[in-house]
Amino acid sequence: MIRVFLLTLVMGLAPAVMAQTDESADLDELYRQIDDAISESPTYVTVRERQIVDCRNRLYKEKNLDKRIHIAEELFRLYEPYRNDSALHYAEVCIAFADSLRRPDLAGQYRSMLAYQCSDADMYAEAIEELRAVNKSVLDSMGLVNYYHAWMHVYGELGSSTQRNDVRLKYFSLQDAYRDSVLMVADEGSEEWLHLKVDILCARRLYQDALELSDEWLKKVTDNTHEGAYAAFYRSMVYDKLKNRNQTCYWMGKSALDDIRCAVMNQASLLFLAERIAEDGDIERAYRYAEFAKDCNLAFCPRLRAYQVNSVIKVIEKNSQAKQARANRILVIASIVMALLILALIYTLYRLKRRT
Repeated sequence: MIRVFLLTLVMGLAPAVMAQTDESADLDELYRQIDDAISESPTYVTVRERQIVDCRNRLYKEKNLDKRIHIAEELFRLYEPYRNDSALHYAEVCIAFADSLRRPDLAGQYRSMLAYQCSDADMYAEAIEELRAVNKSVLDSMGLVNYYHAWMHVYGELGSSTQRNDVRLKYFSLQDAYRDSVLMVADEGSEEWLHLKVDILCARRLYQDALELSDEWLKKVTDNTHEGAYAAFYRSMVYDKLKNRNQTCYWMGKSALDDIRCAVMNQASLLFLAERIAEDGDIERAYRYAEFAKDCNLAFCPRLRAYQVNSVIKVIEKNSQAKQARANRILVIASIVMALLILALIYTLYRLKRRT
């Protein structure tokens, strides 16, 4: 019994010990870098816009259809985290080119990419319509990854948005089935494989394994890239499960920083970071980050999605509470000062009356 108790104790403490012995988190320095990046955001946007203009010019000049389809896909990738409507347009251009080339395999892959983009902007009906138009039998391995991944995403979003418990369980069950399908066809070590494996390990509470896999993932990506931001975000989710707030904020902030520097408008990390900063009491910074992230997301898509609205509202509520608390403190202080002044006046009048 003693051995069982000690083993249980060690297993229970392991995540906490592991979380404390990981890399140090200099949050003040990280937040300074985020502040600088926000102020330099127009410069990063200009860089992306130049890349888009260059790519668009190449598309207009190119006559070879095989080459045009790859340039159109490049444009889709540039717009994918930046402007949703333009990303949708170039996904449709890719589909049209693939149909002209009589390549149903490519058309199916691009429809899957279009479906995921729709799903990511709460356009679930459009996403399902595109996926149902895909001929799965002609897809190669990469096409199958995109296809299953899009189905997995749309069912996860539908499950999160419904208020009907039975329907939610059904959608999440389908999401799990498509997650298994992605893992069967994705290359081990690819971005799709890594983020799903981290999810699964966290669900099983195998946090040490999840962090070790995250280490491998971070070695594959480069700083100041959207891929690096994605890897950092998933590491923050592991630390969130471990209740390690400093490391959660650090990796969430690292993810946000990379995305700002890449002019990514589909911001999630900065919003989630703003929530946590507000909970820690730095309301002014949290409000500034939430406002910037809100503006970015509205530039990406003209309507905030559910999780974005919730995050913004929480920060605004914290800001309102802080303002109310300050107003209450000022009112209390003013009341005390007034009371003291009245007492002083009464005392002065009393002294004057006694002299007379």
